[in-house]
Amino acid sequence: MVSCLRQKPASVLNDAQTKLLAVSGPFHYWGPVVDGQYLREAPARALQRSPRTKVDLLIGSSQDDGLINRAKAVKQFEESQGRTSSKTAFYQALQNSLGGEDADAGVLAAATWYYSLEHSTDDYASFSRALENATRDYFITCPVIDMARHWARRARGNVFMYHAPKSYGHSSLELLADVQYAFGLPFHPTYQGQFTLEEKSLSLKIMQFLSNFIRSGNPNYPHEFSRKAPEFATPWPDFVPRAGGETYKEFSDLLPNRQGLKSADCSFWSKYIQSLKATADEAKQGPSAESDTEDPPTGEPGSKSYSK
Repeated sequence: MVSCLRQKPASVLNDAQTKLLAVSGPFHYWGPVVDGQYLREAPARALQRSPRTKVDLLIGSSQDDGLINRAKAVKQFEESQGRTSSKTAFYQALQNSLGGEDADAGVLAAATWYYSLEHSTDDYASFSRALENATRDYFITCPVIDMARHWARRARGNVFMYHAPKSYGHSSLELLADVQYAFGLPFHPTYQGQFTLEEKSLSLKIMQFLSNFIRSGNPNYPHEFSRKAPEFATPWPDFVPRAGGETYKEFSDLLPNRQGLKSADCSFWSKYIQSLKATADEAKQGPSAESDTEDPPTGEPGSKSYSK
């Protein structure tokens, strides 16, 4: 099986994976396999050890990151099964994303409630966006932030984080905004006339930041001994895992520095959902004293006066 897979072009494997998404959910994807050669142990285990040498990390995400476009295959599948109700299709697709039939009902209800606060209508497009936001935050953006924290806390090296907002990039190219600008697509002859002068300027600056990091381990300096701040944009600050220190560079006009990427959304998954799961586990282990605390969300959109 492994020998057969290795002989297939990446595009063939990618197409095969896309066909599976409608059945298994949008985040059952190809991943690294411990083969004893290229990958000798599970990444989670390897991360528990400190590296022998300093390794600087530049990590980031895009608003359209990961397999978000492929989630459409799941929604189309739900429609083909007769679940044309926007809320039903959203709920089923979210269930597929969070573990299928084994997914915790309380988690599903809470996620449906939380992401329903983003819109005030029950149209399909609104629930479609809610699904994309929920799956992106849970599977991609929040884990990226967790990785940055993990790396910085263990003093493994300097950490720099970025995020590309949705308003930047040309989604018609089927490439994420950070990829488009980092690899200079605005200057490629194939895309002549598709990018503005401002977008070309942004691409040049991002390429300069990344080339600096490749040379020195710091996006602000072309060499390790350099200490002159970049003149083409505001210096890129280190990501520090503490209040006021989780700063990142936004890949948008002027390349501003921001703080607290997705703090509310990631707190929902890391704190509230984890607490909900722990409560469910305790309930499975045996009866406990009744509590008069407020009931958790029911899955129905909350009052429109609520705001994230």
